[in-house]
Amino acid sequence: MFERAYRALRSLIWRTSIAVLILVAVLVSLATALVPQLPAVNTSLVAEIESRTGFDAQVGGITAEMVGFRPKLALEDLNIRNKKTATSVFRAGRLQVTLNPWRSLLQRQLILAEMRASDVAIPASLSSEATGIVVPIDPSVFATEIERLALENMQVSLVRELSDTERALELAVDLDLRREGSNRKLQLLATGDGGLTVSIVGAGVGNPLDLSRFAGSLRGRVSSDNLGSISEFFGADMSGTSDLLFWTDASAGQASTVFKVTGDARFPGSDARLSGNAFSVSGTATLDRNESWVNIAQASVTLEQGPIEFNDINVGLTTTDWELLVNDLNLASSAQLLLEAGLIPDSIRGALEAASISGTINALSLGGSLSGESIQRVAVDFDDISVQQDTPLPGVSGLSGSLMLSSTRGQLQVNSSDLTLVIPTQFADTMQLGNVNAVIDFDLTDDHIAIRNGRAAARAEDFTALALLSGEIPLSPASGHSPMLNVVLGSDRAPASRALAFTPMTIDPDAYRWMQTSLGTGEATQIGFVLRGAVRKVDFPLRSIQLSALANLDAVTMMPGLPLAKSLIGHVGIDNGLVTFDVDSALVGGLDIGEGLLQIGKRDTIRILTAQAAIDGRLPAAVDEVAGIPYVPKRVTRELRDLTVDGRVRGFFDLSIPIRGAAKIPTIATRVEVSEATVSVSGLPIKFQHVNGQFVYEYPRGIVDGSLMARFENQDVSLDLNLDNADLGLSQKGFSVATSARLGASDVSRLLGVRVPDGLLDGSSAFDIVFQAGEGVALNVTSNLEGLAIGLPAPFSKPPEQSKLLEIDLRISDSVFIDAAYSNALSLSIAQDAENAWRALASIREVDQELSLDEVEAGTVVISGRVEELDVSAWADTQARFLSGGNSDLPAIVWRDFSVNRVTLGETELGPFSFTGQYEDGLTSLGLVSNFIKAQIDLDGPEEQLDIHVDSLSIDSMPSINAAALDIEWDNPPVASWPATQITVDSLMFKGQDLGSLAFDASISESSIDLAQFDGSLDGVSFGPESQFSWVRGEGSTTRATLDLTLPSAGDALTLLDAKSVVDFSSGRVVGDIEWPGAPTDFQADQVTGDVELQLTSGSFLPVPSQATDPLRFIGVFNLAGLVQRANVNQLFDPGLTFDRASGDFSLSGGKVTITEFAIRNGGGRLTLGGLYSMDSESIEGELVVTLPLVDNIPWVAALAGGLPIAAGAYLASKVFEDQMKSLSSGVYSVSGPVSSPIVKFVRVFDGKLSSSRGSSATEDQSSVDASERERR
Repeated sequence: MFERAYRALRSLIWRTSIAVLILVAVLVSLATALVPQLPAVNTSLVAEIESRTGFDAQVGGITAEMVGFRPKLALEDLNIRNKKTATSVFRAGRLQVTLNPWRSLLQRQLILAEMRASDVAIPASLSSEATGIVVPIDPSVFATEIERLALENMQVSLVRELSDTERALELAVDLDLRREGSNRKLQLLATGDGGLTVSIVGAGVGNPLDLSRFAGSLRGRVSSDNLGSISEFFGADMSGTSDLLFWTDASAGQASTVFKVTGDARFPGSDARLSGNAFSVSGTATLDRNESWVNIAQASVTLEQGPIEFNDINVGLTTTDWELLVNDLNLASSAQLLLEAGLIPDSIRGALEAASISGTINALSLGGSLSGESIQRVAVDFDDISVQQDTPLPGVSGLSGSLMLSSTRGQLQVNSSDLTLVIPTQFADTMQLGNVNAVIDFDLTDDHIAIRNGRAAARAEDFTALALLSGEIPLSPASGHSPMLNVVLGSDRAPASRALAFTPMTIDPDAYRWMQTSLGTGEATQIGFVLRGAVRKVDFPLRSIQLSALANLDAVTMMPGLPLAKSLIGHVGIDNGLVTFDVDSALVGGLDIGEGLLQIGKRDTIRILTAQAAIDGRLPAAVDEVAGIPYVPKRVTRELRDLTVDGRVRGFFDLSIPIRGAAKIPTIATRVEVSEATVSVSGLPIKFQHVNGQFVYEYPRGIVDGSLMARFENQDVSLDLNLDNADLGLSQKGFSVATSARLGASDVSRLLGVRVPDGLLDGSSAFDIVFQAGEGVALNVTSNLEGLAIGLPAPFSKPPEQSKLLEIDLRISDSVFIDAAYSNALSLSIAQDAENAWRALASIREVDQELSLDEVEAGTVVISGRVEELDVSAWADTQARFLSGGNSDLPAIVWRDFSVNRVTLGETELGPFSFTGQYEDGLTSLGLVSNFIKAQIDLDGPEEQLDIHVDSLSIDSMPSINAAALDIEWDNPPVASWPATQITVDSLMFKGQDLGSLAFDASISESSIDLAQFDGSLDGVSFGPESQFSWVRGEGSTTRATLDLTLPSAGDALTLLDAKSVVDFSSGRVVGDIEWPGAPTDFQADQVTGDVELQLTSGSFLPVPSQATDPLRFIGVFNLAGLVQRANVNQLFDPGLTFDRASGDFSLSGGKVTITEFAIRNGGGRLTLGGLYSMDSESIEGELVVTLPLVDNIPWVAALAGGLPIAAGAYLASKVFEDQMKSLSSGVYSVSGPVSSPIVKFVRVFDGKLSSSRGSSATEDQSSVDASERERR
């Protein structure tokens, strides 16, 4: 339609222009004479234009002039309109024409030399109606007669009617056409909607409208940067860009064009699947008088998957026929483009997409008649064609050859070097055919293809084969034909896999399945294969298949899961559903198989497999093969795999198993003879050696009978395998063995998998053992333990002559249950469920509250009961002996309702205890309660801190602890020290009084116990951070204490001692380091050595009452009140001998207390005691120095010095030399005798130092003086 509009428009322009030019030229030629008549000429000119064009014409004005000998006529505002619609079809602001008068006279018609128009507007409507402009002048005139045509600023508006709407395309055109003699030149530039740009330049000689009379070239470019506007004009939904370059050469009646188009196109509203793609097309086009050819040398389209290219596509047309020639066509690219463009019918689209066709069409020739619709000739040369497998289409790869079809007869030739076929509906595996040459003649009808004669030869690396083919292939289900194939194939030698590959899946399903799963790798010779009849499964009665071959197979599986037969030699024959294998020899594992027969066939309606064979080999191989059979119950399989065996086995094997029509339960009967065998159980230290005898195995029952002799734990035993002689409660039995053996300590240790320390078991005893397997596993072990001594602590100890019944029952199914009882001392129950979660319950002696295993948490042992006596030392030694043997793994333990009537620690009896708590993964939480202590012990792991929290500790109720009990000499001491320990005592009771609380850290090792970081107070005495306690154990044991004690007032401290009755004070402090030999309980005052410092403030010493206790009498040693009274100077001091400060340094050694200096100060006075106190005799030898201010005590000084004058002089001197004169107020007394009644004598006067301090340096004297002054102040 666009072309028709273009022709109409062109005709309009040319005819109108020529007519106007002729008329104007005539007018110009007569311009001189007719100028006065211009208005009349104007009217005539309009009438001439209207008569020639059939349209209304209107001219705004006419001017004329002579240019040389040529008249030049100009028409202003020319408008030509449709008479019916009154719409303009041509407008020009100015139209100039120049006439060629001479040619006009010669040809007797107006000949235009030049035509030029500006501001031209040509609206044109493209529709099915003939509304175009009819130009009365032949357009060829413009090519042959007019010397120049110039159209400037021409606006062309193309309007296209589409259904109920109109679309317009606006063009701006500049045209310049020149003729100089025979030479032609063309320049065209046009722009329009959608960024359309047209640029054409051409030149030539002759008439361009007559190809035989023209020679020249034309080149140009057409581009658009928005195809949306242009495509909308044509009613299409497309956007994008395009760019066309072309070059046309014409000569000798032929035209040849070289072109290239590039761009990108998008079809957003199209059904096509090409949403947006870049494209590029280049090639040539030729045209002559008889035929036309278009050659696309290269074309490419960029899809999402990448670019697709096409090369060398030729289309030719003659007057009667058509022909398509394609060279080097990429099938994958072509198929992909067709699929994405939506040009493939949906009915076959899915199959074509899945097929992923690839390959190359080297040459394709299609031909036919223009008068007919069918293809009459086909010739194809193809290479490496591939069709994806697992699709509705047959899969193929490496197909090369040619196809020729003429009318209804054709021939296919195959010449492939590596051909594979995949027909999933017929063959399960890819058919690797190798080098294939074939010639297949066929006839093509409307509904089927008939293969008349097919000959094929295949040569691969591992086989060669020859085949004859014939058959029918229907083209539609309605054809009435069934697919038929007749194949006769022969091969001298081939792998077994080749023979299987040529067997269609549509044969008997059971036979096919057995062949594919049973006849493994190997080699077949003298192979013959025949397939006749229908291909589809529904046409089975019309089909027959036979296979015969001598087989040397690497492996054959009689049935999936049955033992694999290797190195099998024999003959295999298949006749439709009957498969027979005569076995000459084979190997099953390490077993030799001979004289075997294997057959798959029908017995009534059941398809069954039967096999018989003699076996000979090693016992391990036989066990492995039987354990690998899936028909053997899993429980039996597990038990067999837990066995480690050796020895030789012989027997005869007879098997029958349905494979269809009945449950696949085999019937197996095997008689087995073993010789010099060895049998052991994995995970259990049980081993039988020198096993000899026979047994019978029947499936599904198991080992039903047999008797074996064996060697077990260095003794001969008889193994009774009769299945019915014993019953351990299994719902179904498959194996049973009963025996008796005498076991000693080493045997028990090995069988239990636990190292039993020496001395724990001694001797041996007889054990009766019954083991059964079936629906689970059961084991029963019983013994009276006579002859076996047990060295565990009470209540489990036993002398060898004593009889105590031991019975162990083990049951294993989905869960594991163990029940064990040892006399009346212990009952133990253990359960493990299918998720391997286990739990245990141990009851010792009497149980206050019965528990069940269901109440026990998984992974936990609960211990409950009541024990009459528990010796901590004995059990600690036993534990240490176990730990030293490497038995360090402990389960989670819970003590619940567990109590001991009498707990002993060495020779010390601690009384009754009750325990609650648990241990798990190194975390211990234990609560214990007795008559004297209630405590909680927590340990978060071996590397964590041990917390001992004592709620209450009663010293009154605590039994006397023997020192030896604290320093137990273990035969097997623990290998590791205690963890860091923190001990907290909330309440310490003594003599019915709560002394307070105390916390400290303990470090306990094999060699020592160290206490530090004290916090708290006892009886008002606070322990400072420097307080420490250390006990070095073992040989040379010593106890050392570092004292850092703070005392409150005498009324709040040492209340148990009633210290306030002999000394009163507001605060005090005791520091020092002391030690004594032995354990802490070995404390004896006369064995203590060390140094102690004492400080008291604001108090008084009182006379020691006669009923004072030993500690108070010891304090009385330092009670200077009595000494002052005996020195007859008590009238100089307050009653009770008050003091502001009392301090002293003491050294203890060998029962002696060296009083370095003990001094009290009262106001300006000072009393100082020094000497030696003996603990054995409770006597003292020392000196007492009494120092008083001189000015305050003149009478006393005078009495001492012999008169008042001296006293007066001393008084005056003391005022002048107060500090230096203090010694003048000092008196020294000797103190000796028992501390209860010491003898005090005056020794000397004017001496402020003890005899032990006389040798001190002057510096020390000055320091003492300074200190005294500070104390006085």
